[in-house]
Amino acid sequence: MTDLLLYAIFFLLIGAIGWHLRQRRGRIGAAAVGSVYEMLNEEKRNAIELIVEHKAAERDPEHADDTPR
Repeated sequence: MTDLLLYAIFFLLIGAIGWHLRQRRGRIGAAAVGSVYEMLNEEKRNAIELIVEHKAAERDPEHADDTPR
């Protein structure tokens, strides 16, 4: 009987954790993004910033027709 109760608690706990993660939709937080960014070397940081700026320029409606700044 005790084993059955322990298994039930274990599966309920796993289910609650899974439900909580599904509610968050798997997004990572700002702290995780910042720590990953800090682990990158300078060359990779510059590459990421260049990609982000390029994607932001594509979405900028004011400069959609013009050449990038």
